[in-house]
Amino acid sequence: MLTAHLPTLRGVLLSTPLLALTACGGPSGPVDGGRAMAHVEKLVEIGPRPFGSDNLAKAADYICAQIESIGLEPLRHEVEHAAEKKTIRNLYTKIDGADPAAGPILMFGAHYDTKVTEGCKEWTHDGPFLGAIDGGGAPAVLLELAREIKALPADKKPKCNVWFYWIDAEESIDWVWNDERALLGSQAFCKFLSKEKVLKRVEAFVLLDLIGSKNIKIDRDGNSNPRLLDLFGEAAKQMGASERLYEFPTENDIRNARQSGRPWGTIDDHLSFNNYGVKTVLLIDFARRTPGPEDSRYERWWHTPDDNLDAMDADSLAFAGNLVMQALPALDDFVHGKKK
Repeated sequence: MLTAHLPTLRGVLLSTPLLALTACGGPSGPVDGGRAMAHVEKLVEIGPRPFGSDNLAKAADYICAQIESIGLEPLRHEVEHAAEKKTIRNLYTKIDGADPAAGPILMFGAHYDTKVTEGCKEWTHDGPFLGAIDGGGAPAVLLELAREIKALPADKKPKCNVWFYWIDAEESIDWVWNDERALLGSQAFCKFLSKEKVLKRVEAFVLLDLIGSKNIKIDRDGNSNPRLLDLFGEAAKQMGASERLYEFPTENDIRNARQSGRPWGTIDDHLSFNNYGVKTVLLIDFARRTPGPEDSRYERWWHTPDDNLDAMDADSLAFAGNLVMQALPALDDFVHGKKK
């Protein structure tokens, strides 16, 4: 998904010896990895889905139809980007909490656009870039999270309002990361929410990216809120899956980054929210998936034709979704200002 999210630092994150996932469903939890994989298959079937393309519009229609089938209202924030002369297609939906009009909001997000490769001299591969993991896995998990949270019994539902946000125009339009031509969708959405006086109610934004690879892990991000990082670390511990979180970046990775004058955090859509003062956390499986330090435990597919359905595992999709479900009560407490 990230096409260029973590530009310089992408290769500075971490990796971890992981627990084996169970044959179906991953660690225990309600999120169905097979159902999430079916969404990925539909998105990949559409083909490449870069910002402003007809295929991206088809992907938006598919996601909206799925939101509606869950029993939620699909909402669209569409605006033309002045410089790029293309329509940004942000999608979102809401599950109301105790106070829909004024209560705190917990928001989950994932980008669903894919990297631009057509006409790009850096794309030296045969065939298209389908973005199964990078633009498919996380938005699919979001659909299944919406389904499961909506289905919770009243006594288990979060008291806060829960919003789900499918992000357009995350990828850098230039092959090499360009801050001026990336994260355009989330920047426009934050501007919209701020104008509508809604953004100040968003107490936590959880971004999922690059989700679905075999032997999934989650890397620690230096641009994420420390309490939210710890909250997900505790959720993984409760699931018996601590080994899957935060091995990367290693201390050596961070030290090398700092010595070269680079930040060690990841550049991704959560930074758009950070810039408005929202507390955020990024759940991403990026380290060792890109050119850079090699690790035989982790397949490398980033921005290549290898980012396809064969690189994915339904259990990994289930793990990511069930990690969020495990953390949900603590997230509800967090947005209500409760500390343990």
